[in-house]
Amino acid sequence: MSIITAIFQAIGQALTFIFPISENGHSAIFHNFAARNSGDVSELTGLIHIGIALGLLIAFYKVFLRNFVEIVNSFKEMFSKDLKVRRAKNSRKFMYFTLISFVPMLFYFVPIGKKGNLYHILQMLSYDSNLLSEGIAFLITATLLLFASFTMTKNKENRGNQLSVPIVIILAVLVFITLPIAGLSLSAVIISVAVICNINKNIAFRYFISISVPILIVKGIIEIVTCASRVSVVAGVIAVVVAAAAAYLFSKLFKVVVSNMYLKYFSYYDYAIGVIVLVTGIVQLFIK
Repeated sequence: MSIITAIFQAIGQALTFIFPISENGHSAIFHNFAARNSGDVSELTGLIHIGIALGLLIAFYKVFLRNFVEIVNSFKEMFSKDLKVRRAKNSRKFMYFTLISFVPMLFYFVPIGKKGNLYHILQMLSYDSNLLSEGIAFLITATLLLFASFTMTKNKENRGNQLSVPIVIILAVLVFITLPIAGLSLSAVIISVAVICNINKNIAFRYFISISVPILIVKGIIEIVTCASRVSVVAGVIAVVVAAAAAYLFSKLFKVVVSNMYLKYFSYYDYAIGVIVLVTGIVQLFIK
C-alpha cells in the first residue's frame, strides 16, 4: 500500500503543481476532509517535491545550463572589473531576474513569536478546518487564467516583450504571496500576470520553470527534515522516480498548453472547484 500511495501521490503532486490548478489547494481540500488540520506533511511529500524538481531540471536542462553559465561569467567579469549590468544581453538579464525573485522569500524565515516563522503563519491559514479562503483563492486563480487567455487571443500576432525590472518585482511579490496560500497556483499566477503585462508567453513559461526548481528543492528538504511521518526506502525511491517522470511529461505538455493558448480550459476547472469549495466553506461556517 505504501508503494501504491507513493505512486499516486507523486503523480497527483506533479500534476497539480505544474498545471495551473494549485497543488496546495488540492492538498488543503484533502486535509480538510480527512480532518487533518495541523498542516504537518510526511517525508513522502518532501521527496516528491525533490522528484518534481529533478524532472523539470531534466526536461529543461538548457534553461538551467544557460543560467549557470551566465552566473559563472558574471563572477568572472566581476573579478576582472568588467561587469556591465546595464548593457547585459537578454540571457544575462533573465538570470539576474530569476535571482531577484528569491529575495522576498527571505522574509519567510522571519520569526513570529512561538508560532514559528512567517511562512508557517501564512500556511496555517489554509489548514484552519474551513475551506472558505481556499475557494476564494481558486476563483482568483481561475480569473487570472481567463484574463490571460483573453490577452493571448487579443494579442495573437504580438510576440510580447522581454522581462523588465518592474514586472519582475511584481512577479516576485506575487510569488511570495502565492507559495503559502492554498488555492493559488504558482504557474497560473506567474504566467497569467506576465502575459497580461505583455510579456512573451514562452519567456513567462521559462521564468516559471527557472524559479520552480530551487523552490521545490528547498521546500522538499525542509519538509523531509520537519516531517511528521517517514516512509520506507523503497517507497521513497519509487516516489522520486515517478515524480520526476511525471514532472518531465506534464511540463512538456504544459509548454504545449501555453504555446497554443489553452489556459482558459484550466480556468473552467478552477472556477468549478472554486465554487464547490467556496460553498463548502460557507456551509462549514454555519455548522460551526
